[in-house]
Amino acid sequence: MMQRNCPASLSGLIAIAATALILAALFGCGGAVQSSTSSPSGSSSPSTGSVNEIDHVIFMMQENHAFDSYFGMLNPYRQANGWTQSEDGNTYTVDGIDDKLSTISNLNDEGQPFSLFKFASTCVDDMSSDWLSSYGDVNRYDFLASRPINMDGFVHTAEGYAKSCAASGGSICAGSFTDMTGQRAMGYYDQTFLNYYYYMASQFAVSDRWFSPVASYTADNRIATFTGGTTQGLVYSPGIDGLPQLDIPNIFQELDQANVSWKIYYTVTQGFCLEEDDCPKAPNALFPATNFSALTYSNQYLYENPSGAPCTPPAEASSVVGDNTNSFCIDPNRIAPLSQYFIDLTNSALPSFAFIEPGYGNNDEHPGSGESVLTGQTQVAQVINALMASPEWSSSVFFFSYDEGGGPYDHVPPVPSHSNDNTDASLGSIPDISTIAVNPDSFNPCLPPGGAPTTHCDLHTGDPGTNPGDAAAEQGYAAQLGFRVPNMVISPFTRRHYVSHIPMDHTAVIQFVESRFIGPSAHLTARDAAQPNLLDFFDFTNVPWATPPSPPPPTTPTSLGYDPCTPTSMGP
Repeated sequence: MMQRNCPASLSGLIAIAATALILAALFGCGGAVQSSTSSPSGSSSPSTGSVNEIDHVIFMMQENHAFDSYFGMLNPYRQANGWTQSEDGNTYTVDGIDDKLSTISNLNDEGQPFSLFKFASTCVDDMSSDWLSSYGDVNRYDFLASRPINMDGFVHTAEGYAKSCAASGGSICAGSFTDMTGQRAMGYYDQTFLNYYYYMASQFAVSDRWFSPVASYTADNRIATFTGGTTQGLVYSPGIDGLPQLDIPNIFQELDQANVSWKIYYTVTQGFCLEEDDCPKAPNALFPATNFSALTYSNQYLYENPSGAPCTPPAEASSVVGDNTNSFCIDPNRIAPLSQYFIDLTNSALPSFAFIEPGYGNNDEHPGSGESVLTGQTQVAQVINALMASPEWSSSVFFFSYDEGGGPYDHVPPVPSHSNDNTDASLGSIPDISTIAVNPDSFNPCLPPGGAPTTHCDLHTGDPGTNPGDAAAEQGYAAQLGFRVPNMVISPFTRRHYVSHIPMDHTAVIQFVESRFIGPSAHLTARDAAQPNLLDFFDFTNVPWATPPSPPPPTTPTSLGYDPCTPTSMGP
């Protein structure tokens, strides 16, 4: 859900949406990661080259969509176009919903059943994905360690969120609601609207076992991504309860210590502005929108400066990024507007690790924000197409995903020992998520004494983890991951038409960066250390996409001949 989150030391930081096998890494000289042993299908990986051929890792996450809601219908699209076989001769199939449309439904609180249906609208009402809702989606508010895994609470949660928002007069929610039944949780898209995404995910590689690291919403998952999997006990958006910035080691700090270059490219400011002249005349409206600011480590590169005092190097006055008010200090070599990304591509100046923040409230695809998913797809296409056309293409990998599930239905339980409960046997043996669903550190979710949130405890009474028999009380963050999210792995080295079934979460990308640029033993927490090496995605010998494909222009209202943003008539 949309929430205004603010660490106490950064007033108005940003409104951010409030989702038994690991391949051994074989390390060669100089810490270079070599090829993985095998793919989960039993086929030998064709990769015999070195990951050292990758000089730039780019990671971008959009907002709040589950795998089934976006990519659940990839199989019929791939089959219709003949894009199911990789260069190893094997055919790869996505664990989607194309064979489950008539068998899956959820009941709302009035006992009304809702089956899966194709969205007719590119705009739908928001859904909840916080800690309480995520556990409730798995089994309607039964949080015990011995709970059944029914995946039956999605409609109930979406209905309850709409009713709660209506009862509050909309004060706790983003926008008004047209769907009070919860039906929207069962909607899905296909190539009709998501033509660019479907094309790219089918040409390159996709994972049907990519989860978000925390069973909660945006801020937790983005912070956990930066920190290798930990929020140090927090399950609600840090800052919303007046907590200060978090002093947690993170990938940017780790790269600095190893003298490895990195940069965060931000799309909008905390005033939701794409351009300075679009911004409201409010304090800090031009401050970059990035969850990096929730970490104390960010202060040497980005901080507010309302007094106009001289900035502490390496930070400079914010006029360097177009803020003529000089209201903050920023190091443009570390934090830069997205426009700089396109310049860096042209000038062969990408850093080793680049993280791209989405256009929060503008083109991040967040449900309920009034924006069409087509707007986000067009933005992402511009970012990826520019990379494929640039001199940096030959040595880069672009990891694309969504920060968390957001509340729509997904049929794969993010629960250890149950992740394959609903998976068709025809897909073969798929590893369970138990090996990656590990506690990152010694911090577990906890109920703060007296009820006021602390730096490490912010559970609410009745939340999962507050009772001794709850799964989260017994197993901490290992009890349940966030839901599966849409994703793509795009690179000249990416295997054609490949589907990975190896479980991972966002911190696998962090582990990939650590292994490539720092060394085989580098890790921030036990969570990123437990992730797969991701080498099954790549073929460094044949370089399948040395010449990138020519994707179709993304679908727009103009190409359709009508505006499909119609939340009052979302389907079927």
